[in-house]
Amino acid sequence: MGMLADAAHEIVIANTRLGGSLRHQEHRRVLVTSFLRFARQQRALTRSLADVPAWLVHMYAGHCITQGMGAGTLANVFSAIRVVLGAVGNDLGRECSNRQLGLPRRVRVGTRRAQTPTEIAALCERARRLDEGLMHMVRLAELFGLRRNEALMCGRDLPMWLAALIAGKNELAVMRGAKNGRPRCAEVLEHRRTEAIHAINAALAYCKERDFRFIVGRGGNLKSAIHRFNALARRIGMTGEVSFHSCRYSYALALANKLLDEGTPPYEALVRLSASLGHGPGRAVMIYRTYCQPISDRFKGCLALKRNEAHRRSPPKKLPRAAARHRAKLQHAMLSGFPVGRTGQSAGTQGRARDIRKH
Repeated sequence: MGMLADAAHEIVIANTRLGGSLRHQEHRRVLVTSFLRFARQQRALTRSLADVPAWLVHMYAGHCITQGMGAGTLANVFSAIRVVLGAVGNDLGRECSNRQLGLPRRVRVGTRRAQTPTEIAALCERARRLDEGLMHMVRLAELFGLRRNEALMCGRDLPMWLAALIAGKNELAVMRGAKNGRPRCAEVLEHRRTEAIHAINAALAYCKERDFRFIVGRGGNLKSAIHRFNALARRIGMTGEVSFHSCRYSYALALANKLLDEGTPPYEALVRLSASLGHGPGRAVMIYRTYCQPISDRFKGCLALKRNEAHRRSPPKKLPRAAARHRAKLQHAMLSGFPVGRTGQSAGTQGRARDIRKH
């Protein structure tokens, strides 16, 4: 094999070792392969990723910046490069940090905004006239802070969520479609519990007749459903600062205000909000800057992480990440009554799926 093929094969091995969802692994592979092609053009490609020098990463950063890449794209590209190189023993994190590479800081302020209840109601009405499944997705996303894929795939979890709400539970388990396969628990907005029950009942009645799917694309798979969803969202005006993701902003503001009104300390409120949105407990500053700007005056002076709260950044994990996610999938499947991902497939089912793909 050629040097590029050897390095690409090494990427696949490193990706498997790193884990994550198949989509995330593929995204990582594409980003690092582009870097390797650039290295080949510069006649600096090495046969092993472990021998990639830091100066080559710096040169690629300059090339990407001159090509006009956005700050978010640059952050994703070089995060993937550092992670894959680190997995093969080439740790360039200190020499090739975003600051060392001269990458612009990603600023999310102003890219999205929370919508008012009147705007949400008007949006749901436009969605209902166009596609009822889209309307149910908007309502669920605004009530529970769901991402697009989570809203598309949550149909099989609706009975479990309904039972939890009726039982008075304060959190709902979200796993299907979760970013990088990370399970999370979304806190329930207590003052909207009755509204949430009605919304789930209506959504369940709709998707039960459609194999628990809200939107179905031409290919009958998730990819085609995403394409159709994007087209429908554009038709009802869900773009720019009021895109589907703005529903998470509305949920985040409502939850933040609820926690603060209950007397929760401001920093603790940010930690809980971060965990509820699926970002983990250590992203309080990002949550404040991204989601809580309209009520920033309620968080003044609370962003300095106290020493006695430092454990919140990275709580110790007793299980490896892959094993923890596998266990979470099994528990989620037991609670919802439906398998999650490939965890619920038997060996025979997986074998038949492979045979179908081959033919």
